[in-house]
Amino acid sequence: MSDHTAKIKLELKLVGWWPAAVSLLLLGAFYATRRLIPSTGAPEELAFLRRAVETVVPLAFAVQASLLLAADGEPALELLAACPRPLPHLFLERLALVAGLHVGIALGATLLFYLTWHMEGLGLSLLRWLAAAACLGGVAVCATQATRQGVFGAALATFLWAASLYGGDALLKRWKWFWPFHVYLQPEKFGLGTYLLNRLILVALGVGLFLLAMKFLGAEDLLSGTR
Repeated sequence: MSDHTAKIKLELKLVGWWPAAVSLLLLGAFYATRRLIPSTGAPEELAFLRRAVETVVPLAFAVQASLLLAADGEPALELLAACPRPLPHLFLERLALVAGLHVGIALGATLLFYLTWHMEGLGLSLLRWLAAAACLGGVAVCATQATRQGVFGAALATFLWAASLYGGDALLKRWKWFWPFHVYLQPEKFGLGTYLLNRLILVALGVGLFLLAMKFLGAEDLLSGTR
């Protein structure tokens, strides 16, 4: 076994694998169930199929990302901070590993669903979960680093996921300006152009929150808990 492979296995052990496994099991069960049920071609059924990956994967990724490097949950944080590698670099390594796991699952499921049911364009199917994962993941890691508690990051991401998935359209009826921040806005709501802009805004927001989380990680008062 090479040193690189051993390092990856060690990092997987540290960051955990259960959210990715849950995501894979849920999507696998969904696919198997839908294959057993005769298709009616109803619009509601097609919408259900289109939203499967974007519903499961972004939340699983956000929950796992929130637990990558929580100051109050890392058993050897002081030792890690004393190592030549800065904490932000360590965080990026773990994030890349976790993101790779979830992107692989999402890509596989998207391709499988696309080839099986031909619901919509492949590009649009990818945009659905990519933007949602970036936004929810950014919220999760930023909340974790701001509070030093991974559970707060996971809880906030879960709350945003549920609020947008089940109540986002209701919020749009009350506040039309909310559409840029609606994680689960659908392309038919305001048209494809507005939907693409929504996806771009969500990705930019997520990337910005990831960068802010890394700034928190680089702060000297991380270990002291004074921030």
